[in-house]
Amino acid sequence: LFIIQKHCIRILFGDLDAYLEKQSTCARTRPYKQQKLGTKYFEKEHTKPIFNRLNILTVQALYKYHSISEIFKIISSHCPYSLYENINISKRDTSNVIILPEKSNTFLYLASHMWNLVHKRIISPEKGICTPLNSIKLRMKNILLEAQSIEIADLWTDHNFQIPPPTRFTTPKVHRPSDENEIVVV
Repeated sequence: LFIIQKHCIRILFGDLDAYLEKQSTCARTRPYKQQKLGTKYFEKEHTKPIFNRLNILTVQALYKYHSISEIFKIISSHCPYSLYENINISKRDTSNVIILPEKSNTFLYLASHMWNLVHKRIISPEKGICTPLNSIKLRMKNILLEAQSIEIADLWTDHNFQIPPPTRFTTPKVHRPSDENEIVVV
């Protein structure tokens, strides 16, 4: 699905001039000396900058976004009750941590695991579980977009598809000693 999504993004939002240039493949339509096609001709446009520029979530991020939105709706409204009764919320404090069921590939386990990774960052401390759904969705989208944009600008890595821990995006303080060749991270 991600390959198809990238293909569609290239078609809809990619570089139109480069795309049209590639379509004139007949040697007679190209000027003399430009008839030989190099490796640049066969390279596809990178999609990561397009996703980041337009704030589009990848298929993997959309799955996480909708799973967390659904688990929040189930916890806050207790509907559908058949799913809510299978969710075991910790009674230890008001942190809304879900005690995970037995590890499996079910929606309940995967969504609960994702919820435990982000619930402290998306629920406002004042309102708790009564935080409006729009706020939850906006904060979740920002977290996922931030994760999509980390690391190498043009290449997708595994970190782009994972929900980052809360401390992942804090920038370390850099202390610059008198010697310019040596940088110490504190």
